[in-house]
Amino acid sequence: MDAIKAIEKRKSIRSYVSKPVETDKINTLARAANSAPKSGGFHISVVTNTSILLDIDEKALEAMKNSGNDFLMQRADTPGYRPIYGAPALFVISAEKGPYAQATASCSATAVTIAATALGLGSCYMISPILALTADSGLPAKIGVPEGYTPVCAVALGYTESEEAFATPHEVSDNINYCE
Repeated sequence: MDAIKAIEKRKSIRSYVSKPVETDKINTLARAANSAPKSGGFHISVVTNTSILLDIDEKALEAMKNSGNDFLMQRADTPGYRPIYGAPALFVISAEKGPYAQATASCSATAVTIAATALGLGSCYMISPILALTADSGLPAKIGVPEGYTPVCAVALGYTESEEAFATPHEVSDNINYCE
């Protein structure tokens, strides 16, 4: 799939099948993440270990319940809700502290979501796993976040059950203007 088609078809997926993502696809996604525009250092932790994924999921859910944020607490109280949606792979993107950390990490995450779509994988850009990594001070080291780096965002990855998981191209809407 070409890049424009992948961008147009990309959609946030919130339900995954348990099939693991192949190592060659994980490696392709890691290269895409590392090729994104950046300003400052960043690090990608690729998590496929089932017990670590479950730990992140459970700690994120608990952190959401205790966050004091009405939206997060309501979401966490939804029956059956799981913060990483059962994804078999999670890319956690960390950056050096600084004014461009969020932009650098988000560019990397965007590259992963587009590449995942091109590879026939579902993906979801998310912040909720960061709550787990903040709540448990040992968890960042467990997934290899370097000293001096802060987890900023994550991308859940995996296979989905249907093609409906991918978006149909959007028409140009009224939120774009051209200054010619």
